[in-house]
Amino acid sequence: MAKDRILGSSATIELYTPNGVLSIEVDSFSKNQKHEIKTWHPLGEVGEHHQVIYKGWEMDFKTGKIDDQIANFFDTLDQMLLAGQAAPRVRVVETIKHFDGNNEVWIYPDTVLYGYKGDASNAEDEIKEEFKGACTKRIRG
Repeated sequence: MAKDRILGSSATIELYTPNGVLSIEVDSFSKNQKHEIKTWHPLGEVGEHHQVIYKGWEMDFKTGKIDDQIANFFDTLDQMLLAGQAAPRVRVVETIKHFDGNNEVWIYPDTVLYGYKGDASNAEDEIKEEFKGACTKRIRG
């Protein structure tokens, strides 16, 4: 029997920065595992051999602008990078509430955020903000 699908309204994203939690409304969050496939053809053997190299995670965030928190974070990031400092790391927490009441929680520790983009396309549309993230692992919360 088919089951109802979990909707995006059941998901929340929290960004824990060195200065506290960014309370942002995330309209879209996607995450992708990064892998590299090494392929070789050993002499004397038929066929290919494949090895999976783990590379971590990439994330995309899309929001509607409600205040200056995100812009301020990326301004601080710019100032740190221009001063020769390392980019601040954040902890991304993804929570999905299941129909049975259980929560599926994933934590992306030591995430770097980058690639900020703001878009005010016209007077009638909301201002959009987008940025990306990258980290080396995802752990169950």
